[in-house]
Amino acid sequence: MNRIDLHIHSSCSDSSLDVAHIIALAREQHMQTISITDHDTFAAYKQLKHKELPCTVIKGIEISAYDQAAKRQVHILGYGFGEQTPHVDALCEAAIRQRTSVSLWQIQQLIAHGYAITVREVEEVAKASTAIYKQHIMDIMMRHGYSDAIYSDEYRRLFKNNGICVCPLTFVFVEDAIHAIHKDHGIAVLAHPYSSRVVSSIPEYVQIGLDGIETWHSSHGQKQVDDLHAIAKRYKLIETGGSDTHGRYGEEPSLGQSNPFMKDEDVSVCSRI
Repeated sequence: MNRIDLHIHSSCSDSSLDVAHIIALAREQHMQTISITDHDTFAAYKQLKHKELPCTVIKGIEISAYDQAAKRQVHILGYGFGEQTPHVDALCEAAIRQRTSVSLWQIQQLIAHGYAITVREVEEVAKASTAIYKQHIMDIMMRHGYSDAIYSDEYRRLFKNNGICVCPLTFVFVEDAIHAIHKDHGIAVLAHPYSSRVVSSIPEYVQIGLDGIETWHSSHGQKQVDDLHAIAKRYKLIETGGSDTHGRYGEEPSLGQSNPFMKDEDVSVCSRI
């Protein structure tokens, strides 16, 4: 089994796992290579102590983007960055501000509809993050007994369809995300193509400059893996994989349980070796 996980989230975005816990898990799982790919931020990498790392850590990110033609949110993973990432940082700055602004509005909506929660409580559980996320709000809702899980029926009633907390976010375009990654000398990879429902758009993304696809995402079955492998071969794309773990803030497998059969050369490309 490859001991690789190139899709991990930390408490610097929407995960319950802090950076130290991720590194401890990587050590326990005897990982060879990992990447922390938080939403729209590299903040986790400021906390890494390189002398204490048990494995190779590839600097990564997951950019929240939008496909205008498909009218779908798309996540673009970026890998292999150096210390300075000015173009990606500038692209993601507005997304982080917007996410917190929307979350604060959602908290006020809940309070106005009789939920006995406070902004201060949510800010406290989100203090390690660069933004307030729905997971932080639902964490407090669970503590008050309004929900028994992060992604519960109550979550779907409030945050989906016509729920009182629904508020559309504006995302950067896919092409802008790919171009920013390249300007900062990174590798652009399409995250979980099937769950984003943009498999048919991969040829268009290749024309824009996409370098790879996440073949082995934890949500993909074997048929989907086989289909993506064929697509990667056709368009000469690198293939990555990861758990997409969010700790107790998600329903994905834990770190190291996705078992991606990445080729050594693809790992090297992501590492910029």
